[in-house]
Amino acid sequence: MPDWQNKTDRELVDLAQQGNTEAFAELYNRYGQAIYRFLYAHVTHEQDAEDLTADVFLNLWRTFPQYRSNKDVPFYVFLYRIARNRLVDHFRRQKSRAWEVDSPEVGEDHPAPIRSPLLLAGLDENDLHRYLLKLPPDYRTVLVLRLLNDLSYEETAQVMGKSYGAVRVLQHRALAALRALMERGEA
Repeated sequence: MPDWQNKTDRELVDLAQQGNTEAFAELYNRYGQAIYRFLYAHVTHEQDAEDLTADVFLNLWRTFPQYRSNKDVPFYVFLYRIARNRLVDHFRRQKSRAWEVDSPEVGEDHPAPIRSPLLLAGLDENDLHRYLLKLPPDYRTVLVLRLLNDLSYEETAQVMGKSYGAVRVLQHRALAALRALMERGEA
């Protein structure tokens, strides 16, 4: 029985590409909650985030035969890019169903507790989610990647397709916008 936790992402990806479902499950265990948090920060309902997360990993499984490792782009960056594409598709579908009303209610239970400096400021997870939904998408993305999922500036830049400096500026502006929302009490 292989010790999956001690394998590198590259080793797991190689095994998963050969059809090893246990290696794929370990990749899901490593990145599933982070991808979920990323997606949940952009959608109103937990169920949508859960569905999108499943869709990301299903898409990953389908595209594994075509995936080629790139030393400059870590595997998880590739995974976040799939997640961003799924969000774009999700919002396109939402626009085509614009006649449906999307309730802004947020569920009480969260499958993955969020530990973040943002929550240390006295926000609970539901308030944080409501505030994030009021921010522009790039602001949400940078805050989730940097402060909720603990990615570095460089990693965040790779996921977002922006420069290191642009991510730093974007984070500064996002935090200022979040602070302004909080001061106005617009949760």
